[in-house]
Amino acid sequence: MKHITPIIGILVYLALQASVAHRIAIGAVEPDFIVVCVVLFGLQRGPIAGSFFGFFVGLIVDLANPGFLGLNALAKTVLGYGAGRLGAATSPGVVVLFIVFFVASFAHDIIYLLVFMWPHLGSALVTLFTVGLGSALYTAIAGIVVERLLAMLGARVVTTLGQTRR
Repeated sequence: MKHITPIIGILVYLALQASVAHRIAIGAVEPDFIVVCVVLFGLQRGPIAGSFFGFFVGLIVDLANPGFLGLNALAKTVLGYGAGRLGAATSPGVVVLFIVFFVASFAHDIIYLLVFMWPHLGSALVTLFTVGLGSALYTAIAGIVVERLLAMLGARVVTTLGQTRR
């Protein structure tokens, strides 16, 4: 059961991303539930598990775009590792969680866009600041909502970064 729960979580977050994210989008800005999934997992399980989980989830997402196979895996590996490292060193609170989700989403977009649009860095920076900032804000809000809903349902969630409750 220990290994089944993350797989079910991945499937749920992929379903949220595929079915809900574009419906609640504001213009071109939509929340990234996959980033929320990787960050929550990294915060709960630490940097090594977070980076492996991020790589696995990123690889699954990359299967939809084989032309850039590995790009999401790279970005999400970095996120999982960073969230795991941060999980043991940060104080609790919704504001801190909001900041973690915001920075993680923005960092993901920086990594992804700079590699994806490499020869056209000007366009990457414009996209980063016109869509990336809004997406990071929306993802941070969605991350807090998801974390609070999971807590209300009695799921294992982050109470203080680096510690979980049942």
